[in-house]
Amino acid sequence: MAETHTLIIHGWSDCSGSFVEMKKRFEENGIGTVDTILYADYESREDNITFNDVIDGLHRRLIEKELINPDGSAKFDLNIVIHSTGGLVVRHWIWRYYADRIEECPVKRIVMLAPANFGSPLAHRGKSFLGRLVKGRWKIGDFLEVGRRLLDGLELASPYQWELAHRDLFSKQVSYYNKDQIQLTILTGIEDYSGIRGWVNKPGTDGTIVIAGSSIDSIKMKLDFSDSSTPCEWTQTSTAHDYAFGVIAGLDHGSIVSEFEKGDGEIIDLTIEALKIDKPEKFEAYKTKIDDITDLTYSTYAGRSKNKYSRYQQFIIHAIDDHGADIDDFTIEFYVYKASKAEKNLIDKRKYFNRKEEELSTRIHRELMREVHTYSKEKSYRRLLVNLENLNALLLKAREELGEFVISMKIYVPEIDKGIYYDLDSLQNIVIYSSDGVDGDAPSLFFGNTTTLIELEVDRRTSYVRIGRDPK
Repeated sequence: MAETHTLIIHGWSDCSGSFVEMKKRFEENGIGTVDTILYADYESREDNITFNDVIDGLHRRLIEKELINPDGSAKFDLNIVIHSTGGLVVRHWIWRYYADRIEECPVKRIVMLAPANFGSPLAHRGKSFLGRLVKGRWKIGDFLEVGRRLLDGLELASPYQWELAHRDLFSKQVSYYNKDQIQLTILTGIEDYSGIRGWVNKPGTDGTIVIAGSSIDSIKMKLDFSDSSTPCEWTQTSTAHDYAFGVIAGLDHGSIVSEFEKGDGEIIDLTIEALKIDKPEKFEAYKTKIDDITDLTYSTYAGRSKNKYSRYQQFIIHAIDDHGADIDDFTIEFYVYKASKAEKNLIDKRKYFNRKEEELSTRIHRELMREVHTYSKEKSYRRLLVNLENLNALLLKAREELGEFVISMKIYVPEIDKGIYYDLDSLQNIVIYSSDGVDGDAPSLFFGNTTTLIELEVDRRTSYVRIGRDPK
């Protein structure tokens, strides 16, 4: 096969002009030439453009530029370097055109710089009037357009992210993100914005994307409140684990790219090293190196600003009824009980709190629900962000005061009207975490820099349908 080409893909409200210095660094370090390092541009602030449009246009342009064959098969080996929203673009493109024929995919290496794989807390702000003033287009005919359809997908807990994860991460096949097929490297900064831009900062972010949500190490948990025989189920997935994930000191969402304006630097060296890996064993060594850098970053920042720089975990929750229809109005609560009160992953309704359990339940519930975002266009989707340093301190306290304990979860759903309602009797208190880890088949619930999807299913019923001998 001919020489390797490298494609640079930008994020929302950006363009290839921001990556000129990156291309220069690549040329200087032997990644390619001016002719083999290319930019991919898309109009991210066009309100009508969708992710489907972007990946369709990307595929067609690659064919037109003769970087892939007309049938999509590989003509050259391809490196892809993305920033921010570009992560969703390249994942979507690979799934759409190559999921069932990955051996024909031209992509050999991907470096994601601060990717928004599971959204950004700034996306819904971008759709606001203030967001349109700051980021909107100022052309006649496109006045104040911000790319609403893309921002819908970028918003935290969006159905687009949920569905894409089911397509490319929760497949039945072995993940194609591995050392032998597509070598994936994800690098993000740990700092958020300083100065006047700091007003947009949110916990656990690099100023724009959620650090835990940049990783693709994800798993799904299903809580079926309509069936007491199988209340808690972990979906068996082939989620990617064989990839490099690094959190780098001193960088935020913008500086992870602007650092390439310098002649050298850690992020430059790590990106170039990832693009030059030519053997699986070298990728294994690179992963270990990145893990060590990440551990050093967190140890350096430990305890600063009230654990602001801790590892976080993101949870995306989706509530549906037994027909798969969305449930918009629901409340979830978390409880702590001594482990002896749990039977078969359930807390018996006849079991009551003691004082210590009640106090711990209040504190752990508050910590788990501290950062909640409800998706603006479909309220059945919600996102929780948990500071694991703070949570682990509470889990340790619970063990000291109760011994072995469990955390349970319960959902509350109001009736729709007098004849359509949800089966409240089946809304059981389901155990989702056990301190003794006795359920060896279930993965640990709490794991830093990951996103866990939780699907809640509730039985919907009606009294408006009757069958009888006599007419009404």
